Amino acid sequence: MELRPDPALDDALARALAAGEAVAEAVAESGSPAGRRLLVWSAGQSFGDLGWPRLNQRVALFAEQLLSGSATSGRKTFAMPGGEVEVGIRIHRPAPAS
Repeated sequence: MELRPDPALDDALARALAAGEAVAEAVAESGSPAGRRLLVWSAGQSFGDLGWPRLNQRVALFAEQLLSGSATSGRKTFAMPGGEVEVGIRIHRPAPAS
């Protein structure tokens, strides 16, 4: 699976980490949206698109749960029209201040 390039998404992730914010990066790993990404912050704000608004909502809720704990990643399969979509989530946390 190849990630779809999105400089705006990469920039948003870099800015969030520089500002000390934790962000979940969700990547569709199967189905027609494979390679699409969505960033999710703990307050529910999101940026990007996995291809279907309802999928974005469901993934954002799952990502918020991961962000509220100590998880570094997660994976979940979502049933969508046209089949299932496997989504991997990586939690990006800012480097501790020295």
